[in-house]
Amino acid sequence: MAIATTSAALGAVFKRLTGFAPTNSAPKAPSPPTVEWLLAHREQRRAQTVGETPLASLYRMYEYLILEYNAGIRTELEWFFNHPGWAVASIPDPKDPDPARYAILSVIPQFMVTAFNRLIEKGLPRGSPAIIMGDEAEEELKSRPVVLEELPSWVANVPRLAETLIIPDADGSPLDKQNCSPQFLSMNIVVRQPHTLFV
Repeated sequence: MAIATTSAALGAVFKRLTGFAPTNSAPKAPSPPTVEWLLAHREQRRAQTVGETPLASLYRMYEYLILEYNAGIRTELEWFFNHPGWAVASIPDPKDPDPARYAILSVIPQFMVTAFNRLIEKGLPRGSPAIIMGDEAEEELKSRPVVLEELPSWVANVPRLAETLIIPDADGSPLDKQNCSPQFLSMNIVVRQPHTLFV
């Protein structure tokens, strides 16, 4: 009897802390936060998505974009760049059931390709050391084959949003077209142009 009561109490605590009822099966990862939730929690500076996979990294970039946390976006981009085995084209299709989140996820790889190829074309391939010591090391990097990044094929199949999604500045200021991202506008999303170039 005491064991059953303790188990029930632990189950209640688990549900209160995580929002999930305990089961005998492996716990299912929570859904990534919606745009609405992120906009309501803009003081947040830590991504809710966990994991060390290309898709988890993409979701963290999505979160940082909505939170308008540019340092988070650039840090995540740099982290992805330093995983040379993670080709942008190989990011799996998230098949996200939330149309707004899916549309945003489909645009982010454009910024990744631009930022990564900018460095690759300058002779800094993915997986390069953080510190390059001397001309010899720099020449060795420049002598490596140039392998440019490409978009994942699934991004072309993500539907444009039927209704305009407006992601305001963190301070609630209206956006003008000069500051809006043309890449996101093509998906009917009004958001400030993110700062995605690094190094």
